Amino acid sequence: MPLEEVYVPQMGEGLQEVVIIKLHKKPGDVVKRDEPFYTMETDKASLEVESPYDGVLREWLAEEGAVLPIGAPIARIEVLATATVTSSPLSQPSETERQQPPTVTIPPRTRAYCKEHGISEEEMRRIPTPTGKLLPEHVDAYLQAKQLQPSAQTRNISLEDDYVDRPLSVRQRTFIHRLLRSQQTVVPASARRVVEWGRIRRFVDRLRAEEELSENPAEKALKPTAFQTFAYCVAQALKEHPRFRSTLISEATLREYRHANLGIAVALPEGELVTAVVPRADTLSFTDFLRVAQERIERARGGEDQAAETTHFLLSYLGPYDILDATPVLVAPAVGVLFIGSAYTLEEKQVANISLTFDHRIVQGVDAALFLQTVARNVEAIEEIVL
Repeated sequence: MPLEEVYVPQMGEGLQEVVIIKLHKKPGDVVKRDEPFYTMETDKASLEVESPYDGVLREWLAEEGAVLPIGAPIARIEVLATATVTSSPLSQPSETERQQPPTVTIPPRTRAYCKEHGISEEEMRRIPTPTGKLLPEHVDAYLQAKQLQPSAQTRNISLEDDYVDRPLSVRQRTFIHRLLRSQQTVVPASARRVVEWGRIRRFVDRLRAEEELSENPAEKALKPTAFQTFAYCVAQALKEHPRFRSTLISEATLREYRHANLGIAVALPEGELVTAVVPRADTLSFTDFLRVAQERIERARGGEDQAAETTHFLLSYLGPYDILDATPVLVAPAVGVLFIGSAYTLEEKQVANISLTFDHRIVQGVDAALFLQTVARNVEAIEEIVL
């Protein structure tokens, strides 16, 4: 039976690299054409890629968490002699496009640049380029992606070494990939202000006291926190500011979503960071918002990263850690991330600093200021917007 390499397919215009999220088969497993083979994440979504062949998987050429350029080989399959190959419904392109490294034009200056970096002719032709013409900046992006390839295994500590190299988890490598991708696309800017946290705290204390007296078990189980209540204020503000639930789909087109998916950063004990996502957060009542947010946060604490879902806006809360201020890092495709610091006393009021980082390609400074004003207004009117 012939041994065929499987290549990372081109899933969209301008796509240059993907991160491998999950491998669904083990070497030696029988694979069937068009069944799920592996899951990869692009800058738009998480996608299942199907096997192009009937046969036996002989070798994976990348592991979970690896960042690969488009056209890179990912697996070798021993193909059944009687197998016929057709394009899977997901990938769309022809088999020639799917299984062969893309053909590109390589100008002399790019060829010289590649030679300076020790890149062979064969490897040059596998470097992804959105235009069909390989330029030095495409080579730089490719080399940067290669640097993220994980080491094979942890090095053991020896008598001569006072350190140990540890492999990063799939979650951490995925997070690094998202950060680097955002650095290449987002133009960050920031704005900050103070909100009256005491209003939130008094409202939550009153709600909890009322719930203790309630005979409804569902109400007693909710136990809202100050942060969750503040998150609801943000979700309501997103209704009035469509730029914060938008994304650029090209240099000439802005896509505005009718509703907002709200992401919440959740820290894990291992020092990793995952995202809980509240879908259509702006459409939920206060009670429904609390239920969904608490359920999603609990799943995230169990290690489930929901960032593959479309996330329009992010929240980062360090209130319990005595951190008054910070400038959060925006992770695409979200258009904004809001940091909430620890509460403190200012002029006899309990307040908290909030700091917004936003994508300046989509949101201007005045829009950011107006959004923060709306959040602060919702905090001050928390009883009206909830009750």
